[in-house]
Amino acid sequence: MTDEARIAPTRRLLGLVLCGLAGVALVLFVLGSWNPWRLVWLSHYFGSPPVGLTVVMGLLCVGSWLAFPVLNEATGNARIMFRIVTALGTVFGVALWGVIGPIFTTKIEIMAQTPDGERTVALVERSDRSRLLHVWQGAGLLARDVGILGQACGEVTITFVSRDQIHLTTSYGDWSIDLDPVTGAPRQVLGPRCADGPQPATLER
Repeated sequence: MTDEARIAPTRRLLGLVLCGLAGVALVLFVLGSWNPWRLVWLSHYFGSPPVGLTVVMGLLCVGSWLAFPVLNEATGNARIMFRIVTALGTVFGVALWGVIGPIFTTKIEIMAQTPDGERTVALVERSDRSRLLHVWQGAGLLARDVGILGQACGEVTITFVSRDQIHLTTSYGDWSIDLDPVTGAPRQVLGPRCADGPQPATLER
């Protein structure tokens, strides 16, 4: 019986599953960082490169250890090197997450939504204390980020007057903002200062 044949089938199967999951995770985290479709779930769950690096390297390290153990150090140099590289990659990913990971961490609060659930205004808070109001078009996995209204200053109340118009009530004033009937993108955005009212979305901010 060869050394490879002595590996328990269950162990090898589990290792191959973990390696397969690493491949899936790699694709998802690459798409999440790129995200040309601006899908909300993709950027929220798979938009952090440090987490992606840690998950992919960790899965590959454990998966390769289970599926392809080093049975003979004289002939297993490639496996040993792969194990070292993936282990170092995992450690580097954890360290990177500790340094810049919070930048990619977001807290999302739904502020308002149309009755059909196709349009949503969400408050997205980041570790740098930014509080941005985003407009989403679509529901569920098809929800896309179609624009940013601006900073949420203080307490903000938002309601949909109609499918194509939202009303904002803040400590600095009450304003209405129109949405594109087709794309849902805001036609006006809040000004750079809290007391500024809406301005055309095409103007430089």
